Formats: sequence, structure tokens, C-alpha cells
Amino acid sequence: MSGAAVAVLGRQFARPGEGAELLRLNVVLGQALSVPGLLRYQVLVRSDDETELCVYWLWRDFADREAVWADPPAALTGFWVSAKPLWRKDPDVRRYRWEPAVERDLSPGPAVVLGAGEPTADDHGLIDIDGGATLRCRPAGQTPAPGQWTGVWRLSATEERRGV
Repeated sequence: MSGAAVAVLGRQFARPGEGAELLRLNVVLGQALSVPGLLRYQVLVRSDDETELCVYWLWRDFADREAVWADPPAALTGFWVSAKPLWRKDPDVRRYRWEPAVERDLSPGPAVVLGAGEPTADDHGLIDIDGGATLRCRPAGQTPAPGQWTGVWRLSATEERRGV
């Protein structure tokens, strides 16, 4: 895939009692990252299970991501070394494209619901590039819902690094 922004969602699963440390490591990684082609980086935690994290990477082009993984900066290799013992299983990493096509935050507000189902007026689709199911992405309501994720930290190419 070339020439189109690619969203990569990496779900991480912490061992019991390690969710807060894994969350901290992901934020530290985001604070240290300065790599070509990375448009957005967001760290979210599942609202009903602090051992599940979702890290959203929006790349200008998937080739940019591949170049970083081929020659990773020290911050990324340090993260892998520190995070691996905290994972209860390997991360689930998938590539998506936005529909409609936009370069956007996964969670522009404080929380987002990710899940399958029929589209609603206020959601966007994340289409799995590798042939999996479409994820629906919509702002979370006032009441916590299944599939709800709370934004903790984000980096945008056009904004300052900040907590959400």
C-alpha cells in the first residue's frame, strides 16, 4: 500500500497488575517519538479493563512505518524490551484505512467506542486493509458502553504533545 494514510491499531494486553506500568511505557514512548511520517499517536485504555490498551498510529504511508520498524530508534527498541515482560500475550496489530478518508484522531474527545455493527450518523469506519472486519468508531456517550476506550495521551503532527 502506498500513498494513502494508514491507521495502525495495536491492542496490548497487560498481565494482571501491570496495566498502569504498560500504560506509562506507551506514553513515554509517545513523548520520545520523532519519526518521519507519523501523523498521530494516541494511547487509550479500555474503560472496563485497565489491562487492555489500544495504541493508535496514523502513518502518512505504510512505507514510513516499515522504515521505522526496519531501523527502529532507541525509544522504540527500549519500549519493546521494557514492555515485553508486561504483556500476557503478544499485541494484536492491524492496519486500517479510514472511511470516509480523513487524517484524524482515533478519539478526538475524551472517549471513543470501537466495535462492529451498522453505521450511525456520527461514526466513521476503519476498514481492515488485510481483510478483517470493519470497526465502527464513534464518540462515546455519557454512559460507559461495551467497546469504550478512554484517551490518555496523544501526539498529533499539528499539535503539542499532551495528555487528553
